[in-house]
Amino acid sequence: MPSAQEGVVVDTPVATNIEPDPIDLLIPPPRPWWVRLAVGLAVVLTVGVGSFLIGFGYVYPQPECCGSGSGTVPMVLAPDGESVIVQAYFFNSSGRALEIVSADVDLPGAQVMDVGFVDSPGIQIGTAAKPLPAVVDGTQAGMIDIRFVPDRCSTTETEWGSVDLRLDVVNRWLPSIDRTFRLPAPVVDVDGQTSSVFPPDEDPRWYELRDPLQAACALIAGTPG
Repeated sequence: MPSAQEGVVVDTPVATNIEPDPIDLLIPPPRPWWVRLAVGLAVVLTVGVGSFLIGFGYVYPQPECCGSGSGTVPMVLAPDGESVIVQAYFFNSSGRALEIVSADVDLPGAQVMDVGFVDSPGIQIGTAAKPLPAVVDGTQAGMIDIRFVPDRCSTTETEWGSVDLRLDVVNRWLPSIDRTFRLPAPVVDVDGQTSSVFPPDEDPRWYELRDPLQAACALIAGTPG
């Protein structure tokens, strides 16, 4: 039996500092339901508006969105008599006006001298081309005017030449993103051409020319044979 002098030992709780889990610090506290709903609607609206503006060509050129096409027309001798002109057809099938900022044309076996634009939906021979940049309105067409000099007089390619257009959307109130667009058809589809040149005279041999380089050399020489 303990004596009166002996004290009674009482366990006293000791406060301890418990460090929070770092993961808990990264997770924000739950927000009210109406805040979560507003944020979700804002995200959906932003994605929807962005998809609409891009899909319909308001901020990103979409010349092929509705079935764009391209093609070429028979070539003619340039006014200088030392080079040849061929025109490639470009159709802007989108509903937005597009600016052709520049054009990169590759014609194997030939040197491209200059590239311009003829604001016409069809063949325009003898019309002076305007220098780039140029604007093509929505659902309208134009001709890419290419003047070149052949380095040789024959090619084995059935699809000769390519045109890459640097396009931008004509916007007054929205920023836009330019892009490079390659015309779907070659400059000259050798297999599909009924003739490679506009005959400068009545010699029937002009109509037999299919090879674009052979035709260009013939135009410069002034004879198809």
